[in-house]
Amino acid sequence: MEAERVLGSKIFSAGLLALVLISLFFCLYRLKGDTGDLKTYTGQYHRAVSELQAMSPEAALAYCEEEIAAITQAQMQGKWEETEHRRLLYQELRSSYSYLLDYDDYLRRIRTDARKLQGVSLFSDPDSPAYKNTVKTASDFAAMEGVSVTPGHDRAVTEFFSDRWGDYSILILMGLVCALLLAERKEGLWSLVHAAPGGRRGLALRRIGILFAASWLGTVAILGSKILLCGGLFHGLGEWGRTLQSIPMFQNVPTPMTVGEFWLLYLAVKAMGTFWISLVLWSLLSAVANPALALGASGIALAGEYALTFLPSGSRLVMLRYVNLFSYVDYCKVFPRYLNLPVLGTLISGNDLVLWMLIPLCILFSGVVLWIAETKKPISAPNPLLSIPLAMGKRWNYALAGGGELCKLLIKRRGILLLMLLGVLVWKADPPPRPEIPWDPYIRYYQEVYTGEVTMETLQTIETAMSEAVDDNHAMGLSLVLSQARELPKGGWLLPSAPYDAVFSNNLGNYHRSTALLALLFLVLLLASVASQERQFDMMPLLRCTSGGRKKLFGKKQCLIFGISAAVWLLVYGGEMIKTVDTYGAFRGLQAPAFSILPIEWTMPLWTVLGLYYVWKLMVLIAAGELCYLLSSCCKRNRDALLLCTVTLILPAALAAVGSAVGEYLSLLLPLSAVELPMGIHGTW
Repeated sequence: MEAERVLGSKIFSAGLLALVLISLFFCLYRLKGDTGDLKTYTGQYHRAVSELQAMSPEAALAYCEEEIAAITQAQMQGKWEETEHRRLLYQELRSSYSYLLDYDDYLRRIRTDARKLQGVSLFSDPDSPAYKNTVKTASDFAAMEGVSVTPGHDRAVTEFFSDRWGDYSILILMGLVCALLLAERKEGLWSLVHAAPGGRRGLALRRIGILFAASWLGTVAILGSKILLCGGLFHGLGEWGRTLQSIPMFQNVPTPMTVGEFWLLYLAVKAMGTFWISLVLWSLLSAVANPALALGASGIALAGEYALTFLPSGSRLVMLRYVNLFSYVDYCKVFPRYLNLPVLGTLISGNDLVLWMLIPLCILFSGVVLWIAETKKPISAPNPLLSIPLAMGKRWNYALAGGGELCKLLIKRRGILLLMLLGVLVWKADPPPRPEIPWDPYIRYYQEVYTGEVTMETLQTIETAMSEAVDDNHAMGLSLVLSQARELPKGGWLLPSAPYDAVFSNNLGNYHRSTALLALLFLVLLLASVASQERQFDMMPLLRCTSGGRKKLFGKKQCLIFGISAAVWLLVYGGEMIKTVDTYGAFRGLQAPAFSILPIEWTMPLWTVLGLYYVWKLMVLIAAGELCYLLSSCCKRNRDALLLCTVTLILPAALAAVGSAVGEYLSLLLPLSAVELPMGIHGTW
């Protein structure tokens, strides 16, 4: 049975389980970076929401104002880091209660604004799209009048949409299913299957059913588990009967529904949208016999669809932004946005258009898959487009014959693409964060002004400037700089500390663990097959019989490990330095003693500490590369080597990245991030 071969296979089961775990991991990983101690933060959030729910909305809003004022006062007295999350929490709750109190006025404004616009000449023609738009908008939102909006645990819903890994995981799963469906081509059985009575239409129908079942199974498992995780973490599972529009994110949704009804709608649209996307992918793979050309065609189609998502709302082609693959990949960008589109002389909202077109698109592409299965022959004239890649492939193989280990890794095993991807991720990454306080701009300004070794004259100058300060902000900035200067040991320098604070911050925002995990991940992807590739092709007996197959080959492998480790280090941490300088300014006073900035007693200059800090990271990456080589040497297949390296290096590091104590002890993540080591810059001395 085809369904049992695909959906019942160990590959599909393992892939689905892995993608569920990866999606949940990235959700926890992001929350850990945003909140620090996730358990403490979710507890504070639940207590604050529960306290406010017992009050009237007006009293709750006033209470939030009082709490924010008290927290701000505490921060002015130096209690910044321990109160910042609480301040942000009450600011969020204040915005939520302001929204709830203003929602009825918002609906009234929509109605009155529609009447006002109809009196303007541009909107006064009853037959014009502009006039019809005002009428339709007022009519749609009239359905929300009288619907009560209530406070609750908004984050149980909104945190679900804070990352896209769940959406990508479903697409990866459907790509895996399509790869399993291509098994007869890989085994050379396409001609036999095509000649069988049920090898065309019957098999195509079964495969459409498999794609449908896999779409629903993957959506419910991956997204459903994430919904339950967010609801459990933020205590919102019991609020699925709450009006959806109670959450500010869904203010512009004109259809009355509960949170539970929204989750059912969301999962159904995602599942059917995934089914349509998989039909499009499978039709391309079925129509093009060569896998490389099929993937190229898929890439071009996806790029074209993605480009259409940038069409402005006023464009005549804006409908193509909605009848689009990416409307179903990221449906939450469509659902909460209210926009009426002209279609066949009438107006329809973008969300309604996406919903109405979904089933017809699935039926249409199911027919396309059946038609391709009936008409596509396993043997046909050679595709002229294949002549170019075949010619290039011969040239590459000739060049690789004498290119050595580096060419095999970068070209044959597509390592250059991984390095390019790493470069893109580093380029798009945020700069390292640093602790900030309200007077930070003034502190940084006066640190620049008084840069240099601190003397009695320096202290007197700052005191004089503080007495002559024109306002409280300047006075507070000078006061804090003066306190910093007085606390420095003899010989210390007053320096612009922003770039140093960013580099040596104690994993603020989970930045250092995230960066270390990224470096380890790409190092494993690049080096997992460094020793197993010869064993996979049974080349070890031949290599051991040759003069260069032992010591010489080992030396080349070691040079490769050092080179790739250095390349990953340069991309990740070189990019970190560039972003730090671009964001916070240059590292000033590198010749100053290290205790001027860091809580240490070293008298060595700061440039030496910075150099040792990054050289240490390079050494840890080289050690990780050597461990990859050792593990790869134990495997006879590249797949097994990648799995073993992932379990040994990446899995403990991923656990450490979300705060697991076991992962911290078993992984190289803390040594690579360095700032959290027991003897690290901000560790216990």
